[in-house]
Amino acid sequence: MFFITALLVTGLIYGFFGFRIISPLPLNAKWKTGLWAMLFFCFAALIWVMITHHRPPNDEITRPLYWFAFTCFGFMTLIFPGILCKDVCVWGYSLVCKLLSQKGKQSRPTGTPKVDINPSRRNFLTNSANAALVGTAVVLTGYGINRVTREPDVVKVDVPLQGLPEAFRGFSILQISDLHISTTLKKEYVRKVVDLASRQQADMVVFTGDLADGHEKDMGKEAIPLSDLHAPFGKYFVTGNHDYYSGVFPWLNTIERLGFTPLINEHRIIEKEKAQIVLAGITDYRAGRIIPGHASDPAKALEGAPLSMPRIMLAHQPKSIFKTDSLGVDLMICGHTHGGQYVPWNFLVSLDQPYVYGLHRHNATQVYVNRGTGYWGPPMRVCAPPEITVLRLINESAV
Repeated sequence: MFFITALLVTGLIYGFFGFRIISPLPLNAKWKTGLWAMLFFCFAALIWVMITHHRPPNDEITRPLYWFAFTCFGFMTLIFPGILCKDVCVWGYSLVCKLLSQKGKQSRPTGTPKVDINPSRRNFLTNSANAALVGTAVVLTGYGINRVTREPDVVKVDVPLQGLPEAFRGFSILQISDLHISTTLKKEYVRKVVDLASRQQADMVVFTGDLADGHEKDMGKEAIPLSDLHAPFGKYFVTGNHDYYSGVFPWLNTIERLGFTPLINEHRIIEKEKAQIVLAGITDYRAGRIIPGHASDPAKALEGAPLSMPRIMLAHQPKSIFKTDSLGVDLMICGHTHGGQYVPWNFLVSLDQPYVYGLHRHNATQVYVNRGTGYWGPPMRVCAPPEITVLRLINESAV
């Protein structure tokens, strides 16, 4: 059902582009037919990619075709809102002109001719506006692709925690999230992330879900550089929704081989100079729909954890915060949102998640949301750059 819905929605987006951009062009039928054929090929490539997404064929054509299909899709989803906005503005302008025309008609002397906009001028204005939209979308697509092929940003944030032991003041937690290893994001980018993260020399590393889009047997080798990431107080992992789509158990085995400790609704006591804090981790918010035994359970994750210690919880989705209000969590570290990944869709993320990116206070809990270290789907980032985060714990009384 999801696939059929996605197919219909994307089909409407591509068809809408064709009718609003290709059809008005002052070209003969041969050229227009060629453009429609190219549009259909772009759509067909996306369908093939959607069907084979988690089991891509291993051949020389696959990766370029994936790049092509997802880049075209990214372009379409960039320009689609622009076309809608243009049409709404034109419709609004036409409505105002019609109302003014009717009002003027009542006061116009009988026999005075009505003045209309020349159809050729109207077509020229339409195609000029369309050309501006296409050009803008092309530039933004190019910029977005360039951004995801470079190193992610390093975002450093001081997080004040009440009652933080003196030994943990300045303790640094490096967060990676939403890497989404895939046919278009492979070992080369993972190596960039690891090298950049290693230079931060953090005390602890946490990975808040969505390691890969694809089965472990196909993508497992692309994650190998993560084994070179080290931290004196360990590496920890919690599952994201895409980890379940990709077959979570083989990936959890790989995560352990890479040196990470998966926290499946459980916690660990982190000790430094005889002082202690609690680090808990929960499964993805909707994991129970796929594997009932993995249903997200913050209370279980903190079961037996001393109340006297600061409590830090790893979760994939920010909306998990609503399940922890009564559990005394001091800091929740999340991902999932990608910060919206690219405009204008970043403005819609807040309809699903309470926090989109950055540090927030939710009642007595601090919540940090990472914008994601990789990307999902279209290989682009616009106004939501990828990041790895270094969270430095400080005592709240010092703020």
